[in-house]
Amino acid sequence: MKYKIIKQKTNNYFEDFLGARRETILRLQSLYRGDYFEDKEKARKREEMYGQEMERLQKYFNTKNGGNVLDIGCGTGGFLSLFSDQWQKYGIDISEFAKKEAQKKGIATDFKLEDNFFDLIIFRGTIQHLPDPISRIEKCYYWLKPGGGVVFLATPNANSICYKLFNTLPMLDGKYNFFIPSDIVLKQVLANFGFKIKGLEYPYINTPYASPMNDMLDFILKLLRIKKAAVFPFYKNMMEVYAEKQ
Repeated sequence: MKYKIIKQKTNNYFEDFLGARRETILRLQSLYRGDYFEDKEKARKREEMYGQEMERLQKYFNTKNGGNVLDIGCGTGGFLSLFSDQWQKYGIDISEFAKKEAQKKGIATDFKLEDNFFDLIIFRGTIQHLPDPISRIEKCYYWLKPGGGVVFLATPNANSICYKLFNTLPMLDGKYNFFIPSDIVLKQVLANFGFKIKGLEYPYINTPYASPMNDMLDFILKLLRIKKAAVFPFYKNMMEVYAEKQ
């Protein structure tokens, strides 16, 4: 498959792709080395979740005809691999290790971003990690073709009972996060840039992460401050938002 790849020659490589100065990106890269991706149990659950997420994505956007898809924060390319060969797959990631692994899966990671080029842009567990998340969303509007879609998967939701009670979400590690969105804020930001909201999902019960009885127990123990460091998923802690460029 031929990709439209143009190597980025400007001095603004990091700013253009990730919206931060080179110095900031180099500091953040130290958090995403190879060992970040090595937890096999997390990888197993994540891959199972990919399948569920793709099924929901297909409710909102037609993935059968192919096109150009961009995954911002693509990791090693696992989610993009679920797209058929009719798709030209592009990924952006801060980790050099992840980019090399994604390239082995046929994903382009060295290219110039252009307006009106992508049919679908995905943020999977990514928007909270970006130094300038609002600007990235605005740029996506122009990178997308008319009618193209932007999708937020595995995204933390500040409009949840856990966040309101604990001022954080139990599964988040603060050093990776700049911005914890809510479904209300994210919908408003998207609408302000000209997107039409197509749907919201709050996956929990049937996900590989859920253990409702244990999660409820951990919630109660954390609420009572008996188990302050409890890490558990909970309903509405995570969200998916699907929007279309008008």
